Amino acid sequence: MNPDDAFEDINGDKYYININDVSSPSTGLAFEILKNNTSTANYTITIEGASKKFEDSLYYDPVNDSLWIGAMSSSNEYYFAKDINKLEYDETFSEKTEIPTYYPGEITAFAISGNDIYIASPLDNGASNLIRGVIEGSNDDGFTITTSDLPMSTQDMGTGGTITDILIHYDGYVYALVSQTGSQNFTDMYMVNNLNSGSTETTVYSRGAVVRLEPTSNGFKVSEKTGWTESSRIIASSNKDKNTFTDSDKNTYTYYDVNAYIPNYSERNSHFYGPRRFVAIKPKELAIADCGANIVMPDYGSQKRGKLFKHNRIVKVDLYKFALESNSVTDLNNINFSNLTLSGTIESVTNFTNLTDGDEK
Repeated sequence: MNPDDAFEDINGDKYYININDVSSPSTGLAFEILKNNTSTANYTITIEGASKKFEDSLYYDPVNDSLWIGAMSSSNEYYFAKDINKLEYDETFSEKTEIPTYYPGEITAFAISGNDIYIASPLDNGASNLIRGVIEGSNDDGFTITTSDLPMSTQDMGTGGTITDILIHYDGYVYALVSQTGSQNFTDMYMVNNLNSGSTETTVYSRGAVVRLEPTSNGFKVSEKTGWTESSRIIASSNKDKNTFTDSDKNTYTYYDVNAYIPNYSERNSHFYGPRRFVAIKPKELAIADCGANIVMPDYGSQKRGKLFKHNRIVKVDLYKFALESNSVTDLNNINFSNLTLSGTIESVTNFTNLTDGDEK
């Protein structure tokens, strides 16, 4: 199962897309829908003309008890279908969704409540745009989205990085998860792979926020944000020989300080490492899947290795205080919400003995 594509309706029924069984036939994109953890598909939805799903392709609207699905073509044509949770048999959809005043390019996440729709799309600089609109129409005739204002970027929200999930909550606010994880050039990795390079400064990111948005007559505005690491800190490579070390095989390693936008260890229960999805929604509380990492550089003067500390966890946000609940963090050591990749020489160096792992800071 793909955890990015799962929702539960008001009746307690759970819907999933089995990504292994999503194919791209000549007629379009086929989604196999599984209900309540069944091992075989209950039915298949084919969207003619589509070639790829949104990164997060399902959204459940409790106002209309309607599960929506979204996909697009390679030329940025969009397809939406609703009431997926009310189907019983295979269904084919072919009508395009028109967005006449603004074409966002690739859509990574969306949320719908009644006729309100919020759409997130990536920018070339690693940030995201979010736009609000009105969606009208039907599965048979197609949908039209009319945008109500210019898009707002994650930088405009006082953050950075990409929007990974959107939620229209019962309290009338809209909540967006923002995650910035990677290196300075915004690769897909959470950490850089050139810690042993000739660069005098490497910047890494593993941070995020939940942003509360307030709908307005012509769009929305930022109400608050929480969990965001505003400024960077230096993760030093401590070595008595000025960061250069030669092992017994005459291999020379040079380590440089890292400029890190990562929460301090002491802030781990008040800041995000990389929020991915809303996993539970309550009137006073949100539970969020958070996935990121912290790093410690080698310290050969103290005989300590560098180390990657992965953080895969569930955290809760108190909506009254609008802050992470420090006593609610649940670490999930055996589960990755997203693959963490780190290559290079930070975790261990060959031909050394009696080295201990560095402590998280």
